[in-house]
Amino acid sequence: MVSRHEKIIFSVCFFYATTAVPFKDIRQEVLISLYKGYRNFREESSESTWVYKVCINTCLLSLRKLSSKVKTIPLEEMPLTIFHDDSDSEFKEKLEWLHSMIAQLNPMEKALILMWLDELSYEEIAANMGIPRNTVASRLHRIKEKISSKKEI
Repeated sequence: MVSRHEKIIFSVCFFYATTAVPFKDIRQEVLISLYKGYRNFREESSESTWVYKVCINTCLLSLRKLSSKVKTIPLEEMPLTIFHDDSDSEFKEKLEWLHSMIAQLNPMEKALILMWLDELSYEEIAANMGIPRNTVASRLHRIKEKISSKKEI
């Protein structure tokens, strides 16, 4: 199950990781939660929806535990994709900019935008987050506007 959904696990953990809650630690917490919770998976939703929900809830819980210690990290300390070709420099700049914009969002906004970037439908996002579909649509619209207003590239 982990190998089938490693992209979801990686992306959620990556965007919630901070210096106070490192990627490896948060990923380990997520994997433990997935392992412990799998026997209770009732197949009322798709497996990927369930994995998203567990990942996000575990990350949010980890951040809450350390909320007084959580600090932002400078962009230069954030792990980025390594590009080996200079022709990708424009793409790299856009990816770095997007990463920095997502890093500035609050945890709920991060969860919504990550699922949207992974092309989940509004209905799937609503099921993952436990909020109405229209709430998802309006919050995503506000998040996109917030990011667009800071657009530099």
